[in-house]
Amino acid sequence: MSEEIEDLKDELEPDDAEATTESEEEAESEEEEEPVSLEEVATAGEEFVRGLLEAADLSAEVTSHVDAETAHIEVTGEDLGVMIGRRGQTLDSLQELTRTAVQRKLRSRIRLLVDVEGYRARRRSSLADYARSIAERAKERGTEIELEPMSAYERKIVHDAVSEIDGASSFSEGEEPNRKVVVRGE
Repeated sequence: MSEEIEDLKDELEPDDAEATTESEEEAESEEEEEPVSLEEVATAGEEFVRGLLEAADLSAEVTSHVDAETAHIEVTGEDLGVMIGRRGQTLDSLQELTRTAVQRKLRSRIRLLVDVEGYRARRRSSLADYARSIAERAKERGTEIELEPMSAYERKIVHDAVSEIDGASSFSEGEEPNRKVVVRGE
């Protein structure tokens, strides 16, 4: 499944000759760019994910909603673990692919979050709990604890959770894709 997503992503990415032309066109069109509503982003994202699921021959329900600043696409159904992948890697690719496709369609920068079977909410909760426990441990020991590499989205969750603990702080170090959080007890 992740190979299919990567193939679709490759189709959406221009080759070097097209990239220069498209970049110049995008720079010119950014000045004329009209803002799009979050509802338009949600609708376009929902349509794209539905088409992708259909192409992958997966049966699922796709819904969308918007909050103050982000369009959310929710996918629910049976046996969708393949859409999440190991530690959410396939889901991250699905989100990036969807975001890229919708941005190109609407010719506007967008904020879009894709979730499958509530994985992101569960991951956010467990990661925040883990970060708080690590912060308490670092505080008790008065040491630094280095966490495994994670995405920017996950690092933000960790930093936010650690900031809730008095006597603990966190910072990120390293280069992508191996950037990690270090939690310091003070």
